[in-house]
Amino acid sequence: MKVFIAGGRGRVGSRLADSLEAKGYEVVPGGLEDGIDVLSGRGLAEALVGVDTIVNVLNTPRFDAAGAISFFEGSVGNLTAAGERAGVRHHIVLSIVGVGEGDASEIGYYLGKVAQERAVRTGSIPATIVRATQFQSYIPVLADQHTVDGKVLAPRSLIQPVELDEVVDLLAEAVTTPEPGSAVEIAGPDRFHLDDLFRATLAERGDEREVVTVDGPEPLEGMVPRGAYRKGMVRYPIAGIPTV
Repeated sequence: MKVFIAGGRGRVGSRLADSLEAKGYEVVPGGLEDGIDVLSGRGLAEALVGVDTIVNVLNTPRFDAAGAISFFEGSVGNLTAAGERAGVRHHIVLSIVGVGEGDASEIGYYLGKVAQERAVRTGSIPATIVRATQFQSYIPVLADQHTVDGKVLAPRSLIQPVELDEVVDLLAEAVTTPEPGSAVEIAGPDRFHLDDLFRATLAERGDEREVVTVDGPEPLEGMVPRGAYRKGMVRYPIAGIPTV
């Protein structure tokens, strides 16, 4: 089987490529470093020759709604069009837990992921959506994103971070599944309050920023699974944080 990974040089895509190649699959990484521009379509037709499955783990730094929606809709549209011409039979997309509910957040990035899911579900290639919670390794960066005037402003919302390698394993499993599915979610084994998680993480790193608990506009459970999901086995690497 030949697999095209859109975003195959990134932190998710590169690990997935290694996993699939170890299993004997032929992998085509698709990114600007490979001469492929998914947004413009440059190089896509050539890259997709003989490809059976597309795995889309593309990401964008755009958090504004217009930018995120344009990126995610445009990339899915081009991958679908070029994939259909090439005879691709399966399109797998990495998304975020909560997006499928449609009410998780009004943050522009999330609206972009909602648009991405809609585009792949209505596309002509049978699709599987893999939704993951926040990666454990990304929590310090998330704390930075919540920092205002030197303080970390954290709502007491729920979060259930997952180990990245377990997400990669699920994506690889989706590639090897004979029939495309609809959607599957994965989350870590433990559920925390976001402010507690930030305090423990910063303390472990010797970071003296104060974490201030604030009211948040998002639903309390907007970032955790609300239905059936795959539970990861790897616990968050800091012990003693109160769980929910």
